[in-house]
Amino acid sequence: MVRIYDRDRQEWVGRERERELAALHERDAARQRSARRGVVAVLAACGLAFGTWALGWKDEPGPTVYLTDRQPAQGPGTDVAEGDTAPPPSTGGPPPAYEKVVDPQDGYRLAVPRGWVRSRNTGLNGVVILNYRSPDDTRRLQLYEVSEPTPDASLRTFLDDTVVPKSAGFKQLSLTHPAGGPGPAARLSYLTDRITDEPDIGTWHVVDHRFEATNGKLYALTGYGADADGRQDERELVTTALKWFCPPLAPCSDPD
Repeated sequence: MVRIYDRDRQEWVGRERERELAALHERDAARQRSARRGVVAVLAACGLAFGTWALGWKDEPGPTVYLTDRQPAQGPGTDVAEGDTAPPPSTGGPPPAYEKVVDPQDGYRLAVPRGWVRSRNTGLNGVVILNYRSPDDTRRLQLYEVSEPTPDASLRTFLDDTVVPKSAGFKQLSLTHPAGGPGPAARLSYLTDRITDEPDIGTWHVVDHRFEATNGKLYALTGYGADADGRQDERELVTTALKWFCPPLAPCSDPD
């Protein structure tokens, strides 16, 4: 009698038992094949359903986002509302220490140092004068419209002592005619030991730039500061403000 080892029962069995085991194994194998075919059919159906859903989903429109330019509230000396956080300047914006401002009352656009305080008063013949001052009052940027026919004529009038009296410490440094603007321009640099209604800081260095703007009108942008700390800061003050200057109601893009 030949015996074989039944691994399921962990014992040796005879030939009759062998035939029984063979029949059982064949039955189990048939059931496994049938089960596998069922699983494949189910997976195929799922795959078809997912593909149909995915194609339909891709055809659906995505969410729509509307981007609008944020218009922050404006206050004196700044175009960002108090307590608001200004976004970092984009490439080509004002220098890091400066901010672009649009005057809330008169509509001028220019760039001034951050934290400076705006004031407004009316001069002779109703001329509106805007001042932006440093917190310690030792530096100032002034803007107003001039009435003379040309920038050069306006500065010649200012230099005429019979028209505009000067202090004993007045000293002219240079008078130039910068190019590159929308119209003619003239720039006067000078020193003075006293400016009416301004603090006594010793000798003042002043850069007075008069120019024709894109609207055809003439304006003066003047930078004031102590001569003791050098003269580059006043030149930079005027140059930066001038680069970002735009007259009221004029279409101006931000400079590069």
